[in-house]
Amino acid sequence: MWIASLVAVAAIAAAATYGLVSIAPVAVSEGAEQIAALEPDSTRTVPAGWFGAGASSATYTFYGLTLFETTTGMNGGGSDCFAVVLSSDLPAEDENVQNGYSLSGPVYSACRVGSFPASITLGVDSASPPELRTQFPDAALKFIKDGNRIGVFLGSLAGAE
Repeated sequence: MWIASLVAVAAIAAAATYGLVSIAPVAVSEGAEQIAALEPDSTRTVPAGWFGAGASSATYTFYGLTLFETTTGMNGGGSDCFAVVLSSDLPAEDENVQNGYSLSGPVYSACRVGSFPASITLGVDSASPPELRTQFPDAALKFIKDGNRIGVFLGSLAGAE
């Protein structure tokens, strides 16, 4: 009887310890379809110094958005950074961005941190370029930087409460 009680106490203690220190898994429900792999666009340039763009920063375009490599993200450090802006907000090549500039839309940025790649998620809404709203109404888009390419993934805004 004494041995059975020790086994029962050990089992209860083990169950309680497991319940207190175990990590409940988080369901990964993205299931987003990759719809594009963006390659650098040599026809588009971003002035050096604008939101951390360098003289040789790769630039990408996607339905009225311009994505470009930066030296840092707005949310801190990391490496292999990039930003997303409305293409209509890009300063003209001859504009001196050091004297200031204005934006009409949002700016997103992200950096790789350790083994996690730089990724930006945004909703297609009234602040998005018209061509993006037409192509992807009520969508969520995720951009993931992978070396010199950026993968584009499509999700839905529906049920995203």
